[in-house]
Amino acid sequence: MNPSSYATICAVLCGLANFFTWTAYDANVFVSESVLHSVNGRDPERIGAHDGYYGQAVANALYMLSTLAVPSLSNYFRAKWMLALSGAFFTFYFLSFQVLNRYLYFFGCVILGLAFSSFNVGYSAYLTEFSTRETMARNQALSWAVSSLSVCGAGMVNFIVTTLNMNENGIVSKYREYSDTEIRIFYTAVAFMGAMGMTVFALLPNREVEDNIAASNVRCKSLKEQISSMFSVLFHTRVLILIPFYLYIGLFFSFWISVIPTTFQFTKVLSKNVYIPIYYGFAFTVGSVIMSTLTMKMSSVVRNFSFKPLMIINAIVHALIYILAVCVIPQWSTVRPNDEPALVIQPSLFTVLVLAFLCGLADAANNTTRTVLSSLLLPTRRAQTFGASRFYHGLSASVLFFVSPYLSIYYYAIILSAFLIVATVVYLYTCEYVLIEEKKSSEKIVDCEESVNEKKMDTIN
Repeated sequence: MNPSSYATICAVLCGLANFFTWTAYDANVFVSESVLHSVNGRDPERIGAHDGYYGQAVANALYMLSTLAVPSLSNYFRAKWMLALSGAFFTFYFLSFQVLNRYLYFFGCVILGLAFSSFNVGYSAYLTEFSTRETMARNQALSWAVSSLSVCGAGMVNFIVTTLNMNENGIVSKYREYSDTEIRIFYTAVAFMGAMGMTVFALLPNREVEDNIAASNVRCKSLKEQISSMFSVLFHTRVLILIPFYLYIGLFFSFWISVIPTTFQFTKVLSKNVYIPIYYGFAFTVGSVIMSTLTMKMSSVVRNFSFKPLMIINAIVHALIYILAVCVIPQWSTVRPNDEPALVIQPSLFTVLVLAFLCGLADAANNTTRTVLSSLLLPTRRAQTFGASRFYHGLSASVLFFVSPYLSIYYYAIILSAFLIVATVVYLYTCEYVLIEEKKSSEKIVDCEESVNEKKMDTIN
């Protein structure tokens, strides 16, 4: 099998495993704040009203800290086994909802943090095993195009479980609530999806292609060396410049996957439609697939399309998201059920679809820009660079979730817009730097080849 066909198969299979895993996670996070709010309404001692946000904060804090050590596992396990391990962690987290209480929930969130770090390090490492400098953007976009179907899948899971429980007591309030029976059925379904993802990860092919990006990575020999290497990368000048970009990715991911869906369930006019999650998931998936397809097509036509061109497009899309969110989402639908009017346009199914579509475009672009640039930033420390990007992602997401119970949609728009501006500037600057360094490296190689050829000619003469 030629390398191109093999890479395509690997990208699709990895995307399929991601689809199962992230369908489960996305379905969970779409409703977790509302689920826990419902349980709190029936039994305040069992769970806190905003433990959904606090749990995500704990998960992201553990995610941030574990990225310091998890890359060292690549010395002992192939990337696909790290992915399989992450699938096991995700499945445990979903099963913890079968006996829902505050202590088990937060312990499950700790395990979820480990799932994040092992997945992201394993996923980035696996991509580089079958990708070269020329094919990285294409393979990333293809894999993420399949993966992004998970958001639509998450909507389908919510649709099926809601339909099965239409006569349960959980679906009678003017706001969306969840009964204990519905919660158990729902989390049984997502745990099954998590187990499916773990199985596909374990069955991924693991042959490396010639000139793959992973070959230039220098492996650490011990945990001590790994942590030392991670700290050196965390505070490396090139990474420090990109901190605003990495922080912004974490903020936006938390915003679209948790905050936005929560506002739909807490807004009275939208909460009456129990199928909002599937509409959101479908529109988001359409946006992700379109952006991924655009990236694949343009990468073969425009050199380094995933650098400056894609980032500029991405920044415009993000700006539109914040403008629309402020206009159509009631101010405090981020934290509590309410019947307040929106600032400009009253929320409707159409505004949900537009907002979800734009979020899909933005998320796909975020993942491609981060993966491509991080893979080229420090060629001999790629695993650590990926880990550093996730460290700052987890840091910003954790802080955001801790303060989420106090933030209105206006505060979110202001904070994320400010970070967007800085992130765009530092990303464009770093792209220029990387391209200059690559040009210098290419010129040195050419000079060396010419020098060798001249010596050969002198010897012959």
